[in-house]
Amino acid sequence: MSKHSWGQLIVRFYDLDKHIIEVGENMVMVVRRFIAAGLSVDEVASRMNVPVDYVRSCLA
Repeated sequence: MSKHSWGQLIVRFYDLDKHIIEVGENMVMVVRRFIAAGLSVDEVASRMNVPVDYVRSCLA
């Protein structure tokens, strides 16, 4: 398992034809994980490089 720079947890593997398959954490869950860890809406938006309105929409 690894993590993108914006905090999304991912796992990568190869299929039988050697194509890379990437499975990533839902972005709403990333926002909620950061909020639960004590980051403010502004801090989450800055860390993920997304608008504050996007972060708020994930919490609705």
